[in-house]
Amino acid sequence: MGALELLLLALGTALLFFALIPGAGAFSVRRQWRVFRRRMREASLAPFLHYADLAGAEGSRGEFRVFGELEAIQGRDRIWINTGEFTVEADLAGVRVYLLPSFSGAAGGMDALPDEEPAVAPWSRVFSLPSGMRLFVGGSLFLEEGRGVFRSGPRAPLLVVFYDGERESILKRAIWGGRKKNEYWNQFTPLSLLTGFFCLALLAYVSLRSSQAGLPGLLVLSLALAPVAPFLPPGVALYYLYRYFWKMARRLRAERDLLRLPLRYFPAGEAGAEKTARLPTGESYLMSREGSLAVEGEPETRRCARVPEAAESWLFGAVQERSGRRILRRPTDPMAELLRIPGDPAALAGRCDWTARWYELAAAACFGIGLGVNLFGILLLLARLLA
Repeated sequence: MGALELLLLALGTALLFFALIPGAGAFSVRRQWRVFRRRMREASLAPFLHYADLAGAEGSRGEFRVFGELEAIQGRDRIWINTGEFTVEADLAGVRVYLLPSFSGAAGGMDALPDEEPAVAPWSRVFSLPSGMRLFVGGSLFLEEGRGVFRSGPRAPLLVVFYDGERESILKRAIWGGRKKNEYWNQFTPLSLLTGFFCLALLAYVSLRSSQAGLPGLLVLSLALAPVAPFLPPGVALYYLYRYFWKMARRLRAERDLLRLPLRYFPAGEAGAEKTARLPTGESYLMSREGSLAVEGEPETRRCARVPEAAESWLFGAVQERSGRRILRRPTDPMAELLRIPGDPAALAGRCDWTARWYELAAAACFGIGLGVNLFGILLLLARLLA
């Protein structure tokens, strides 16, 4: 094997096992969390299940959501949910369940939210749960033998989220934390890195023992050490800078999603216009400029940390008429919010998204430069040791 063929084979091996396979896993993980956040938003738009919905002909009854407590587990896949007014069942066969990180209450802004991703596991791997655990379920409801049963549909898997704290906080906690801190490190990464290291180490061994030993073999051996190279000096300083930029990009994406969250009730339309929508609970939900009506209670302020605030703020909340005046208040729907956003929410979310992309590019540049510097240093060190 010639030197050029050896280097091309080594580069292809490194690209496959150190970049493409973990990268494919990273895109898969990001997509899974994106689907989770979308399902949470969609479930928040479904009507709440009431006792009257459990009457009628058997079969599919449509999409519903319910808050409750785990009452009992029947068999392997059936659970009973106590809503406080009635009991409903859920069939968890083939369902992935989520557990939100602990949270003390509903008060506080984005900085008070836990910066941890929810724990997730297939129901088949959950062996025991204490009764009384709070959970949220959203999905298709079926009537079977006079009982209501939540079950996954052919295109809509059942959404099951266990949580503590107040129910008013679970949607924003899921949107904020429902993303992996480092998508590169996924289920495929450890085996892929080990396989790539051993393949490259074997190529380097064969090359260094042949009559063509020299620079090509040292280059291959340096590539084999690429998985640990970012953690070595001097490039480790750029690795920590990469982590900072990547963390900021992740935070900006979370802020973007929370800024867009109240807009899910309103169809896209004219920018800067007051809009009214109907919540699943029947309440009128209003998007209005601050100062145009009275507000009952203290709205949560939501902003993008890296984007300057606009002078004009927008309010979101349930609106009702009192003595000829319109009053904005907190909705009774726990998944709708009383909010104040300093600036146009859609424009702010777009700028958050744009800024997050620049942070991601800066993170990639820091990682790439640090890796290149350290690999060059490893090459020089190996050349001196094996000279």
